[in-house]
Amino acid sequence: MYRTGLMKIDDLEAHEKLALGGLIRVLIRVDGSFSEAEEEALNAVAEDIGGADALWRVISQSAQELRDDDAIRENAQKVVRPEARTMIRETLEGIALAETIEPSEQRLLDWVDETWGLKS
Repeated sequence: MYRTGLMKIDDLEAHEKLALGGLIRVLIRVDGSFSEAEEEALNAVAEDIGGADALWRVISQSAQELRDDDAIRENAQKVVRPEARTMIRETLEGIALAETIEPSEQRLLDWVDETWGLKS
């Protein structure tokens, strides 16, 4: 479940920001649509972690530097700080919870959990 009080975007290292932005991009496109509810959830979550402008900047930067899902996943595997992993994972879940989590979204969350060893 999404929690507030996480690290802020500015606390992330450059590669962690790219991972956050890239994984959000994957999340919002895996179910085939980016609904108004998801956009509202993204902006609400953004306020908890440093603001919508800052979050949209990392999303945009990830689009410039990480061209496809393979590059995004490869970059995400470089995130090693537990607090950064937790912040990114909980941010993703906070956005996904805008609506019912679709199976495609859950697969991404499961991949993150498995890759980072967050849940058993």
